Amino acid sequence: MVQTNTKRTFGGYRKLSIETTHKSIDDIIYTKIEKLHSQRIGNHEFMVNPTLGYYPYFTMELLRRIKQMKIINVTCTGEGGVSKSYIVSDVCRTLSPKYFGVDDIVFKYPEFLRCVITSRRGTPIEFDEPSYAMSKKDWYKEVTKALVKTIESFRFKGKPLFIPIINKALLEKDIRTYLLQYHMVMHDRGKGTIYRLYPSQFKDKVYSYFKTKIQYGLFDNNLCSKPSCLKGRGTNYCHKLNPKDKSKRCPIFRAQYERKKLSTQEDRYKIALEDAELKEFSKLTLDEIQTKAINFFDKYYNPDKNIIDIDLLAIVLKRECKIRMGHNKYYRLAKQIRYDHPSLFVIPDEVTKDTPPEKH
Repeated sequence: MVQTNTKRTFGGYRKLSIETTHKSIDDIIYTKIEKLHSQRIGNHEFMVNPTLGYYPYFTMELLRRIKQMKIINVTCTGEGGVSKSYIVSDVCRTLSPKYFGVDDIVFKYPEFLRCVITSRRGTPIEFDEPSYAMSKKDWYKEVTKALVKTIESFRFKGKPLFIPIINKALLEKDIRTYLLQYHMVMHDRGKGTIYRLYPSQFKDKVYSYFKTKIQYGLFDNNLCSKPSCLKGRGTNYCHKLNPKDKSKRCPIFRAQYERKKLSTQEDRYKIALEDAELKEFSKLTLDEIQTKAINFFDKYYNPDKNIIDIDLLAIVLKRECKIRMGHNKYYRLAKQIRYDHPSLFVIPDEVTKDTPPEKH
């Protein structure tokens, strides 16, 4: 599939496209393009000539499988920066031009379930880059559940699932062997090959058959000529991507996607920072923690019972010192504070309940 710029657009975000069975993208030359005619699918327009081998084979097959209520699980692999997520989003927008939106691009399993429940039948779901959302081990569990749920719910929901990922080997063996139907391999930005996957019923083997070559341009380039939302003058990204004034934010699809991804990444950074601080504080000795805790003694000391409130101690250390530790360690710390600072627990005579009455 080759996509070229054109002045003619549909739905405000598309350019002409070509899908071809030629195994070499170099076979596509301008003399052949002149012999192609356009075919519209949804809000997208493909340039076709079946005689020359140019036809939206992959797109039409996915639409046919959706209509026949067959499972569609697709993985898109390639090194970082080859537009895997953009390509997958473009395919999803072709399959469901009216209903696929940024809300159908998910990063975590709860978001995936929300799409399964709320989105319309036939609307694709993009389970985007796991590295941006969570650690690798956690993502293994998330994507496994997502694929299993897709198989369970497809008869009733009909939601194709697309998974952009650096390498298919990061998926568990059973998943990449038995649960995937298509594999999109991206070689460069917008350029790739699509394979149909067939697991053997007799051997521990998967057969990959060439389907078509693809070449995508940057979608929405008729609305924004910039090559990326992440490149700006003197900044890391376009000044319209995420300004404080929401009314000035860029409304095009890829800008909405980048904002969602940026928000998810920032949340991930905060969680990573908390985990790093937790690991750092786990190296502190009890004496070092006590030195920090003693400055807030009045906040966790219970004068009525003349004891340290363990729950308050845990809250104070977390809020004031950013320290978290095991429950037993809080008890040890409380006993150590009482041992090292007994004067803090001495109740003055005038308020001591056990003080004998004066004799007259």
